[in-house]
Amino acid sequence: MSLSLLLVADSDSQLLACQALARFADEQRLRVTVNAVPRDGTPASVIEALSRIGPVWQLSLRQLLADPRLDGFDAIGVYLTGSKLAEFRSVYRDSRRQLDRPLRPLFCGFNGVVLERFEEAIAWRLGYDLICLNGPRDQARLELMLRHTPFAGQRCVLTGLGRQRAAEPGVERADQLVFAEQVVIPAADHERRRLVRILAALARRSPDWEVLIRPRVAPHERTFHAVTTHITETVEETLGGLPPNLRISDAPLAELLQSGRLLATVSSTAFFDALDLGCKPLVMADFGLRHDLGTPFFAGSGLLRHFARAADIDSLAAGPGADPDWLHWVGYDPHFSPRNLLEALQELRAQPPRPPKDLIHPGYMVNAADLSSNQLRRGAEAAIRRRDYDEAARLLEIAQLQRPENRNIGRRLAAVRIGNRVGRRLALLVTPRFRP
Repeated sequence: MSLSLLLVADSDSQLLACQALARFADEQRLRVTVNAVPRDGTPASVIEALSRIGPVWQLSLRQLLADPRLDGFDAIGVYLTGSKLAEFRSVYRDSRRQLDRPLRPLFCGFNGVVLERFEEAIAWRLGYDLICLNGPRDQARLELMLRHTPFAGQRCVLTGLGRQRAAEPGVERADQLVFAEQVVIPAADHERRRLVRILAALARRSPDWEVLIRPRVAPHERTFHAVTTHITETVEETLGGLPPNLRISDAPLAELLQSGRLLATVSSTAFFDALDLGCKPLVMADFGLRHDLGTPFFAGSGLLRHFARAADIDSLAAGPGADPDWLHWVGYDPHFSPRNLLEALQELRAQPPRPPKDLIHPGYMVNAADLSSNQLRRGAEAAIRRRDYDEAARLLEIAQLQRPENRNIGRRLAAVRIGNRVGRRLALLVTPRFRP
């Protein structure tokens, strides 16, 4: 029995998670459509890669939730940031009831490794029909968090960390070390300069190797995290001239991992892409095990290395591979894949619809509790006061979906959408603001 899925995402990292799931559809009886919520700076390459796999829509959340084509899907996967996850779940269910349309199962997941604030992330996801987790590590943490609470029955599935098709064995590989840059890891300018110096010194000690720095995004693109100085600028300011065997590459990371021998990272999910594609990953331990860097996650991997202390890259390449028990624990194992999600969705499809889980219980609080239109309007007024009119419009659009008959919400929304600054200010003065 085939399934038709809609995946909803906004930032580039969330879209990459959708891409991994959509790629899996080739092997299964699965039809996947991705809605890439319009966002300034989203890499065009990500949208292009998704369009080669299946249909891509680019609707705002308001347009999407009002689109009658939602009824044509068997389930909807939501890959948004925390608060937007809760908003989508709440407003989708409210709008379906108002329109007297059937509810589809909702599932959500993560865009890779959960390095920190796992409990907060789960608190935004509670109430979804299914939460996709990476492996036993995440499952154990969720069960520990929810046991003896009214939310202990939250259903989850283990979908793993494999995101690429396995590389063909016996491929000839170049003596290349690819460093997968992360825009805010490390975040401090002096540490990013130190990182560049470590890589340059390692390249000088390894003249037979090529060292490639792969930026997370191009200078004109944006990711979820704001960054003021692109890695290319950091390299130029720190080194001036580059060693002849060190360069910055904008080639697709997957292509580099298919041809190179080593991947280096501080804590990128590209670690697991490298395993998929037959490239040995290494984790830079030069900055220590720090939660702000995400390096404690890799503590049991057996692949932490001090690059500054290494004699050369050959000595790094000669070390042992990843610990198999650790790989299973974190979710890199054939038993954990999107097949588990599909089986769970088939089970939900065969069962009668269940009422949405109640998230409001005395003595308990979760971030995902249903948002009222009053909360949304209060948030919109706060955004207006700090002149964040895009955020105000987003919140008012959701409030309008909940209360389409409320004219004051519509008037306020029309006011914040005015592009002319003077006109917008006058409209905000004459339209009724929300007063709880």
